[in-house]
Amino acid sequence: MRRGALLLLAAALAAGRLAAQEAGTTARPVPPRLTIDVRRDSGGALLAPLVRAQNLLSDGVFLGAVHNGFAVRFAYRLSLWRSATLFDRLVRETTWEAVIVWNEVENRFELLPPQGQIRTFDDPARLDSALAVAYPVDLLPPGSGRYYYVASLEVESLTASELEDVQRWLRGDVERAITGRGDVGSALTRGARMLLIKLSGLPHRSFEARTAPFRP
Repeated sequence: MRRGALLLLAAALAAGRLAAQEAGTTARPVPPRLTIDVRRDSGGALLAPLVRAQNLLSDGVFLGAVHNGFAVRFAYRLSLWRSATLFDRLVRETTWEAVIVWNEVENRFELLPPQGQIRTFDDPARLDSALAVAYPVDLLPPGSGRYYYVASLEVESLTASELEDVQRWLRGDVERAITGRGDVGSALTRGARMLLIKLSGLPHRSFEARTAPFRP
């Protein structure tokens, strides 16, 4: 069953790349970009940073996977570091996720955002715009000193078992989806999942951004 699913995904990726190439004859896709915006209010006080990822679906690879029944996870991580003379120190970090799936009944994309209700989209461009909305993260320095932020984003197709958990979540079987019987976030350890992706040919991309040092 898994072999058949992977063959289906391979066909989806080929279709996605072909569509991207055809689109590229008229307009070259804008490459994905991950940014961190360090903000201050009118009085100079530090505000929660904004993390934004743009053009995540621009080349059609992940859209092809979603259209053929594979969910795609966008796993974000924001770390706060304190600069030091010898070794910088990790102060704290936070993570959040978004997931997109294809609703075959309604022929729509469904976005499971980090917060709020599931959103649906008919147009891939609008879905891409929704993923690009800046996300404020409550991760501020605890005191004086020089600090900087590092953001990372892992975009990956979910394995078959993880996709089932997402589908349970969409059907309303929340308890089974978020407990030990089927946790979307812990169905596989991070390292095992990454190894499986590399061995199976599932699409995966990594992005990182870092700010210049700043003082609170």
